[in-house]
Amino acid sequence: MSAEISSAGRSFRTLSELPGLGGAYRDAVTTMARRKVTGSRTPRQLPTRGVRISGHRFTQDDVDRYASLFAPVADGVVASVGVHIAAFPLMMHLMSQSDFPLPLLGLVHTENAVSHHRPVRVESPVDVEVWAESLGGHRAGTTVEIHARVADSATGETLWESVSTYLARGVRLVEPGEAEGSRGAGGSASDRTAELPAKTGQWKLPSSTGRDYAAVSGDFNPIHINPLTAKALGMPSMIAHGMYLAGRMLIGREPAEAGFRWDIEFKSPVVLPATVTVGYTSDVADAQTLRCTGWNARKQKPHFFGTITRA
Repeated sequence: MSAEISSAGRSFRTLSELPGLGGAYRDAVTTMARRKVTGSRTPRQLPTRGVRISGHRFTQDDVDRYASLFAPVADGVVASVGVHIAAFPLMMHLMSQSDFPLPLLGLVHTENAVSHHRPVRVESPVDVEVWAESLGGHRAGTTVEIHARVADSATGETLWESVSTYLARGVRLVEPGEAEGSRGAGGSASDRTAELPAKTGQWKLPSSTGRDYAAVSGDFNPIHINPLTAKALGMPSMIAHGMYLAGRMLIGREPAEAGFRWDIEFKSPVVLPATVTVGYTSDVADAQTLRCTGWNARKQKPHFFGTITRA
């Protein structure tokens, strides 16, 4: 069941509950098959409506499950990647629909930028909104930004917002250098130097890492949990979730009460099992910003670049 609503100048379809991720994958397969059978044309523009739910509550079980894999932030406070986990099913639902121009299956998550303005608390009702912007040309295909906003249901105050960037390889809807719109808050990390910092630690990621994060997030994408299906979908083997790497990056560095921003740009997949070498360094130009880089020490190849900035 859904209803129409306008918020911040945008039109949204309101769902009665968070959609299941399994349903999003099934919808994506159905849409792909229908287009092949009927020869229907793929849309070349983004949907004009977003999707939302109202009055969502994070439970203590949600927080405990997340903390069992990562670490608690503070009593009654939802971790930033934990907030993303609630928005993610809406993102998947939006991208699996027939009016979305890019194929959900095979989309590559390239970047995430988050502004965490205020704490999101357990059992405090929030509204979650998701919409798409900015089809952009890329040398390897087409990119899109999926925006998410989490607001206090009672006051409408924005607590958390993000921009997730995805790449559809081989899909040419926009020529390289062209874009349908401007980038959202957070900007791009593509201008970062590839120079690797001094090592400050290592993450030992077992083969179960993908399944462990899936148990917390509900994201059972086969590229993360099964080596055979991962290879069938073009990966060397199963790989770690990008947002698992973000969650690891933030452990012990996420303020419970103050606002902060963080972003992460994914450069190469972490093939499981893996040892990720990490380096945290202070930004010489901004004392409030901490940079985090993860890389393959044997190949000297970066996996991601990230930053954490206190407001």
